[in-house]
Amino acid sequence: MLKKLLLGSVMVIFVLGLLPLSASACSSELKAGSLIKAGYNSVYYFGADNKRYVFPNEKTYKTWFVSFNTIITISNELLGEIPIGGNVTYKPGKKLVKITTDPKVYYVDKAGTLRHVSSEALAKELWGTTWYKLVDDIPDPFFVNYKIGQPLEEPELPTVEAAYSINQDKTLSDQPDPTGDQLSAINLSGKYDSSLGKVLLNWSVTGMSAPKGYKVVRSASPSPVYPGNEYHYLSDPKARSDKWAGLSSGNHYFRVCEYLEGKCGIYSNEIIVNVPRTTADNSNGSIELIGSWNSDKNKVILQWKPIDLYSAKGFKVVKSTAANPVYPGNDYHYLSDSAARSDAWTGLAPGTYHFRVCEYLGGSCGKYSNDVTVTVPGAVTDTSNGSINLIGYYDETYNRIILTWQSNYSIYNGIKIVKSTEPNPVYPGNDYHYLSGEYLLTEYSQDPPGGTDIWKNLDPGTYHFRACEYLGGSCGIYSNDITVTVQ
Repeated sequence: MLKKLLLGSVMVIFVLGLLPLSASACSSELKAGSLIKAGYNSVYYFGADNKRYVFPNEKTYKTWFVSFNTIITISNELLGEIPIGGNVTYKPGKKLVKITTDPKVYYVDKAGTLRHVSSEALAKELWGTTWYKLVDDIPDPFFVNYKIGQPLEEPELPTVEAAYSINQDKTLSDQPDPTGDQLSAINLSGKYDSSLGKVLLNWSVTGMSAPKGYKVVRSASPSPVYPGNEYHYLSDPKARSDKWAGLSSGNHYFRVCEYLEGKCGIYSNEIIVNVPRTTADNSNGSIELIGSWNSDKNKVILQWKPIDLYSAKGFKVVKSTAANPVYPGNDYHYLSDSAARSDAWTGLAPGTYHFRVCEYLGGSCGKYSNDVTVTVPGAVTDTSNGSINLIGYYDETYNRIILTWQSNYSIYNGIKIVKSTEPNPVYPGNDYHYLSGEYLLTEYSQDPPGGTDIWKNLDPGTYHFRACEYLGGSCGIYSNDITVTVQ
């Protein structure tokens, strides 16, 4: 479990260790002495100083702990707020160590102190004729975690208590590590109740109270997280159950987490609940879609009819200039009402568009309708020789960047203003502002259009900007790249 990632992550971990521990990280109910991990395989020791300590490799870990059963999973966000305190060294008295570039063998004493075993005869007297089997090679980069102490010259070893902890080894605390129900933990169980058509979840809590309540997160894939996946929020710290209805057939992954104002703290175990197919299942359902151009209202009007299908989360109406548009991927409207049966699109440039309606499942689509094409009349603009010119400056008085752009051709679907600290920002990919086609027609009467965009309260530094013609899911023609420095 630890072998793959611990060694490779040490250098990155030291950079993160420079970050301060925030108040929100302290608000989690982690106990000093807990073993923690997030969405990666790396395991850390949570010290009494509210810092995490790194196990350089699995050999080091196993001198302190015999299994991985007591590891607590926390969110990536919370882990990132806990700074690195240093590396864990071997537990005193467990092993003898050496490095490949030095033949000396050392006994590991408290506080990462290495004591040279002065002779082979002494080693045999202390550990028997097979003493050499206790010797581990420490990689040279980790040897600096230790300090050299007085040689071991007498056949008598220092006393090391069985409950001796990393907190004690780092002189952080004399308190023993938590065990059993002293550990902060959430234990989740659940099942599908066919009579109710719901997933029923229950959990127990030990060693914590979660004053801000719980997030119950769900996904069709393993390891659901908040923020990121679908969730229920239960603000009551005493909440111990939740129900989910209207789920599609198949496997659903659930976890419960301690809520910490915008992110999760401690996660429960993950469970999988299978929702079986029923007579109400949408697997044999379909959606019939029709569409037309309404010249009186200058709109594309779409209407659909679900057949043997109920979409609890509503519908996505997706559009593209290519056949069979999809979500996610193409431009869309979201109608959250399961009873929605129509939609309208305005401000489209002349041309032919493809539309589909899909059953929304939360993050993806289920059943799609047929593909319909609707032509918006008018001359299709040739943009092959089009261009967009962008200029901008920093307004120090109001701490804002003001950008002005002008095109030499008509733009119907709007403009994306994209920003990056690197040259030639793109959409999708970088931060952006979107000025819709309807906004351009409302705010600016000139045709070809131009306009202004404002970026406020950016951190000091130099930024690159470009404007681009928005095509629905991607950009067409880009402007020149400009740089603006915020003081």
